[in-house]
Amino acid sequence: MNPYEYQQRGINEIIEKFDTKDRLLYQLATSGGKTAIFSFLSKWWIENHSTNVLIVAHREELIGQAEKTLCDIGIGSETITSKVKHPKHHSRVYIAMVETANNRLKRNPYFFKGVGLVIVDECHILVFHKLFEFFHGCKILGCTATPCVQKKIVFYKCPFCKSESHNQDECCNEEMQEWSRPFTMSKIYEDIIVGPSIAELIDFGSVVQEISFIKHYTDDTQLKTDSDGEFTTESIDKAYNNENAVFNVLLNYRELCEGKKTIIYNSSSKANLTVYQRFVDEGFTNVRMFDSVNKSESGKRKELLEWFDVTPDAILCNVGVFTTGFDSREVQAIILNRPTGSLSLFIQIAGRGARASKKIFKDNFIFIDGGGNIDRFGEWSSERDWRSIFFNGTSKEKAKVLNAMDIQDCPECGALYPKNSKQCPECEHEIEVIDRPQSQIEESKDVLVPIRKIPPPKAEKIYQYTINQGGDLNFAWRILINYIVDMFKMYQVTKDTYEKTLANGKFEKRVLALIRPSYFTLKGKSDLQSGIERTMNYFVVQIKKKLDAKYYA
Repeated sequence: MNPYEYQQRGINEIIEKFDTKDRLLYQLATSGGKTAIFSFLSKWWIENHSTNVLIVAHREELIGQAEKTLCDIGIGSETITSKVKHPKHHSRVYIAMVETANNRLKRNPYFFKGVGLVIVDECHILVFHKLFEFFHGCKILGCTATPCVQKKIVFYKCPFCKSESHNQDECCNEEMQEWSRPFTMSKIYEDIIVGPSIAELIDFGSVVQEISFIKHYTDDTQLKTDSDGEFTTESIDKAYNNENAVFNVLLNYRELCEGKKTIIYNSSSKANLTVYQRFVDEGFTNVRMFDSVNKSESGKRKELLEWFDVTPDAILCNVGVFTTGFDSREVQAIILNRPTGSLSLFIQIAGRGARASKKIFKDNFIFIDGGGNIDRFGEWSSERDWRSIFFNGTSKEKAKVLNAMDIQDCPECGALYPKNSKQCPECEHEIEVIDRPQSQIEESKDVLVPIRKIPPPKAEKIYQYTINQGGDLNFAWRILINYIVDMFKMYQVTKDTYEKTLANGKFEKRVLALIRPSYFTLKGKSDLQSGIERTMNYFVVQIKKKLDAKYYA
């Protein structure tokens, strides 16, 4: 096992930067191989230094990935679990859960022996820097796909001289105003090294392109944020409780994702149970749910993941559990059934579907955004200035102001007061609160459409997958046929349109236009053998059969 060229380039940049910096952050998109990079870096370190390496993570899956990757490159490691009270020091690389490491170090600052390099996996989770006080003089590397956090720093500013303070003092004979600015990763790490972009990783073959579908909401003014800028569960439930903002998860799953391994991310345990129950009531037996409140019939997390891995068309409902550290390359569809104010969470969730696979043909993945998040952040694969975000955050500093949407005027006296008050403080007029009965809520019957063109089938990718699977030319033909049938589904070609194109001859022309480039490329591959000659008309007939089954079922 050797690092890819871009991975080696990243390792070299880290080594070079460590000449002048002690704390570095390395950014690389999901499935780019962060674990491989810091594993090879660990190997280089112990070969060139007398000190040891400590790798810390916050989830068991990440610990297991690090162990396996180190083993694959010939490096032994010692894993420190909650059961390990005294390390054996039989390896020069330690791997530990962050809380276990912190507890051991608080009792014994010398628990880990001779560490010179500390590596943090998924460092955007702000639970690791408490360890750094135990490793003065060590090099520290944080790794993440998203070097940004939701945390805000609250401070106070004089409205006149602009002086700042941590406390709400008086300045220039006036009380200082409350302000906030984003907490940036540059407050923990000295510099950032940005890895290849998602577009570069797609070209390389590490990840696949998303096909995005979005539900646009016209009124998100009821969404409230917590102190860190994330939307609150209560406000999500309230804002989305009307006929214009009910996203029909089941309908869009049926039309766009059925048969594909799918993860659905809901906003709360209540919403998770509701969505799960809808699928069960509709007769789906391949659906499971997991969150901190609702019990899963699959048992514990480990059993659930095993079920998900071996079930080709599995549907997994959860509440943000399966994000960082969840490594299933066969996920073909992501449904984000909630809004989020966190760029990091948005990218982490979408990225669960981006991993390239050798087990199935996967040229892209479906990303259904049911919370208007693409309107806020752009698409998952959009270019982002991570260096600027590292130093400046994702937003500007701003003063705390009373949101105009949080107040209302009294119909009796006209006084303004908070919406959460049921009585006017001036005239004591009682305000009638009208809640729409659940029965009045009309669920949307809309199936979402892709926000940009779906790329045509790529013959070279079909060829490479066929060779990897030991398939013949007929194997490649089946992939090509299924890909084009999927295009009809994702473009939401109606039965009426389908019948019209059949009648006027446009159906055959369009299918042949899609087939022709791949047909001749694949036929020209001498290592793809087949005993049956197929004409292009054969594909028209086969695709029509599959579409007839869809439209006339």
